[in-house]
Amino acid sequence: MLSNTLLPPPILLLLLTTTIDGATAFAFPNSPRQCRPGGIPSAMTTTRTATSRDDGEAGRLVVESLVASLNSRTDPEVVVGSFFTRDVEYTDAGSFYARIAGGGALTRHLRLHAGSSSGLSSLGPHDARTIVIDDVVAGPTAACVLYHLEEQDAALPDTTSIAFYELTRDDDGGDMRIARAFDVSEPPSPKPGDAGLRLLRYASRFLDVIGGKGTRAVGDLEERGKEEGTTEPRSGDDSVSKYFDAWNRRDVAYASSLFADDCIMRDLQYDEPFVGRERFKGHLTRVAECLPGTFKFVVDDLVVDDRRAGAVWHVENDGSPLPFTRGCSFYSLDVETGIIRSGFEIPERAPPKTGLLRTLASKFLAEPIRLVPASLWVAYMYVLFVSDGILPGANALALEQRTWEEVRDLSINFFLVSPALHLPFSPVVHPMLEGVFNLLLAWAAMFAGFLSDERDDKPNLLPLGPMLVGMQFLTSGFLLPYLFTRTSERNSEEGATSVVYREDIAGDLQREVAEWRPLGLFLGGVGTSSILWGLFARPEFGEFGDRYASFLDLLSIDRVGSSFIVDLAIFAAFQGWFVDDDLWRRRVASDELAFLRNAAKLIPFFGLVTYLTLRPPLPTRGKKD
Repeated sequence: MLSNTLLPPPILLLLLTTTIDGATAFAFPNSPRQCRPGGIPSAMTTTRTATSRDDGEAGRLVVESLVASLNSRTDPEVVVGSFFTRDVEYTDAGSFYARIAGGGALTRHLRLHAGSSSGLSSLGPHDARTIVIDDVVAGPTAACVLYHLEEQDAALPDTTSIAFYELTRDDDGGDMRIARAFDVSEPPSPKPGDAGLRLLRYASRFLDVIGGKGTRAVGDLEERGKEEGTTEPRSGDDSVSKYFDAWNRRDVAYASSLFADDCIMRDLQYDEPFVGRERFKGHLTRVAECLPGTFKFVVDDLVVDDRRAGAVWHVENDGSPLPFTRGCSFYSLDVETGIIRSGFEIPERAPPKTGLLRTLASKFLAEPIRLVPASLWVAYMYVLFVSDGILPGANALALEQRTWEEVRDLSINFFLVSPALHLPFSPVVHPMLEGVFNLLLAWAAMFAGFLSDERDDKPNLLPLGPMLVGMQFLTSGFLLPYLFTRTSERNSEEGATSVVYREDIAGDLQREVAEWRPLGLFLGGVGTSSILWGLFARPEFGEFGDRYASFLDLLSIDRVGSSFIVDLAIFAAFQGWFVDDDLWRRRVASDELAFLRNAAKLIPFFGLVTYLTLRPPLPTRGKKD
């Protein structure tokens, strides 16, 4: 609990700024329920107490069955449908910023980040790791589980985690399901340790100087605790509640008295446990001396039985929640006295949270060829937007008025509709530039034929639909990121073993566009017309030799026009990257349709036209293939 206050410097700066202004208000993902600080009032904090064996048995069974399903690599859709409500809210505080809302979003998360995150998505489809439950405490409507990961019966370092689940029964009173989940894992080694305490000490001193409440004298508070008197706790609920309450008063003496003499406390911001009450008391004292007095730990939920307790909590400053200060605790209790014998405390990981980066890194490790489009994208963005002298003209951050007018005119003549109809507002643009521009857009639009690459059972980090729209504006700037972040289909030498149907494509419009047989011919016609337009339209630009020479002169000073040529080369090089997976979806073995496969990969533009026109269709459910 206490080391959750080891905030990163940006949060400390934000804290100081808002304290000076006299108010602290934050808007951040996963804001916890508002609770009054300075204790754990029963009216504000839910305590789930298992009053009988049956009360906690159902919750324990849900947790154990969920872990068994994850370990057996059950399909995420089945896992979510079996154990979670439709409107579930899931927070992976160790890896991601945003809360995941809804069963569909959770299914997508589990598929997309499997094996590269923590919590529910910590297991990959092909790795040998398993989730091992260390202990569970469950009540009638909540459960808290302490667990770690193992591989080949050996515990993996830095994988201890705590999850807190809010449980509910189906509307018909049937199966128990998880309505809310909060999952937090320990930070990697080396642990932060006392580094954050030193920063907090400086912050507290600064608050004292400017008139803030700062820290409170621990010795004075200990005397106050003695004067008020204490009562021996008789239940785990009392112990945990009074521990938080005493800490918020900075009454370290009473807080530490709630622990056994030989207690073992694991604050997972530290490498070593605190063994014994006196050593743990020293730790609490150090933290209390560093924290501003306005900091309060607020318990959001608590589940207790006669041997264990689990809590989920957050930190507030003057009654306002602080960002990235949530956490979970798991305690083992003495059956006779209810005092705490041991415990684990894991705070939310401070930014940066690396779940997305780990998912992306796993893709590069599995397929190093992704480095090719990734490196090219970095070079492309640098050359186009920043560099001077590599491509003609001013960089994209310093474009001239002439360039903006050129972009406007090309957009008005999109797909050559305006000039072909002789519309009065159609501007006159060099025909070869118009031809290249519209050929490029037709080429980009042809990638819509691969919309089956984005499905509920195969999500991508960057959804293909929006990326296709982006390609109409920044072409390779959107194509290349999609290529190095997309999820690959499963490889199979004999073709697809899991059938992909037309109905699996998300969205009616996407489904019709992706499998529209004339798509290739239509866009091929647009591309062919663009080439002919560049060669023969607008006779005032002269014969081929004259218009070609003037086109080269234009490119020599035009950043936008020269970037179109680069885009054509990139499209030619990467158009075939979709083909193998697309044929896999259509249950075509790797040694079948060799001509069509090679044409799509090796013949720029027209090879893709041919492929989209002649490829086998996706099967439709309910019809015999």
